[in-house]
Amino acid sequence: MVSVLWEERKEEITLELIDGFLDDLDKKGRGKGSLQNYRRILTELYRYLPEEKTIGRETGMDWKTYLEEQGLQSATVNTYMSVWNSFLQYLGHREWQINAFGRKTEKVQPELSRREYLRLLSAAKQMEKEKVYLLIKTLGGAGMRIQELSQLTVDAVEQGVVELTYHNAKKRRILRLPEGLRKELLDFTRREGRTWGVVFCSQDGAPMSRTSVNYCINSVSREAQVPEEKANPRCLWKMYQETCRRIRCNVDVLVEQSYQRMMEEEQLLTGWKI
Repeated sequence: MVSVLWEERKEEITLELIDGFLDDLDKKGRGKGSLQNYRRILTELYRYLPEEKTIGRETGMDWKTYLEEQGLQSATVNTYMSVWNSFLQYLGHREWQINAFGRKTEKVQPELSRREYLRLLSAAKQMEKEKVYLLIKTLGGAGMRIQELSQLTVDAVEQGVVELTYHNAKKRRILRLPEGLRKELLDFTRREGRTWGVVFCSQDGAPMSRTSVNYCINSVSREAQVPEEKANPRCLWKMYQETCRRIRCNVDVLVEQSYQRMMEEEQLLTGWKI
């Protein structure tokens, strides 16, 4: 009984508590730049926390997972976890610290290529795993994060637009589903006999867990000849971001080229020496 109570123990975090921690670091001679960095990171932690602003045994690992899913580099995540551990030591909760976090994140994350993504889709189609196919396409093609899947409802698919909330519902973004994917999702839900609720759910109607999503995607990796460590939501998200980055770079080049052509045409009309 004592063990259960200890595991459920929570600590409320306030901005005043963060200020007290920073004051303590200041008294110990910590530099101004370091203090500003600590304040920024702890402010992000505060915003990440649920409405009641409490932390517990699992908070550190949950936050670390969240940061990694946002695409932060391992060195940046390490910095965040170092601040987390220092803050917990100040609070007297060393038992909630993240141990050996550096060794876990030193390994370079594998990158999924667009060609490998297409092979995953083809494999899922050949294996007649429609749900897996749609999961891969939704995460890698439409750019939905795994933690946002529970917000993809039948109604949102019908509308073709998903209003997504994240960072404890304090931030929002609008995701427009590609028309081809929207039609495929609608066909899938109709055959499943679902007219409402979450699109990707378990047999009892609850949103799919992270473990289930990972297992589904990984189940087609061998057939697709894609390394298992690449067949997961995180690599799909990174691939989507990299694809968008390349498209933006190409657009920037086209804009620059168009502007240069416009300047050349204007030079012919209004140049000093015509």
